[in-house]
Amino acid sequence: MIKFVFLVGMIVLSLGAAPIQNDDQFKAAVTSMGSDNKLVLMIYTTSDCPECAYMKQKVFHDKAVEPYLNRNFVVIEKNVHTSQLPDGYDFFGIPTMFFIDKAGNKKETIVGSKRPQPFLADLRRIRGIK
Repeated sequence: MIKFVFLVGMIVLSLGAAPIQNDDQFKAAVTSMGSDNKLVLMIYTTSDCPECAYMKQKVFHDKAVEPYLNRNFVVIEKNVHTSQLPDGYDFFGIPTMFFIDKAGNKKETIVGSKRPQPFLADLRRIRGIK
């Protein structure tokens, strides 16, 4: 089961930015990792976004994607209309998925939805773990 961390609540790009700071949701996600070497997957959504719902309900729970996602990532969700968005994490469309290391450095960004197998391939590439 994928665990989302809530506190308040397709193009692949590499974007540099200052480390994420002062974001309680991110801090909680890192704390939940303990000593595990995971990345945070922060997904920007809205309540009326069909592509966001597809990613969260279908792709993230796909039988091949879900176990890999659980082993290698902690997922947090931010509703772009109701959540405080961290500085430097601008979005061009939704869903936007940011991949962030424990130190708060943005590793990669994916804009838009994908089918399960291409998304899994992206996850493996981003983690560098098969």
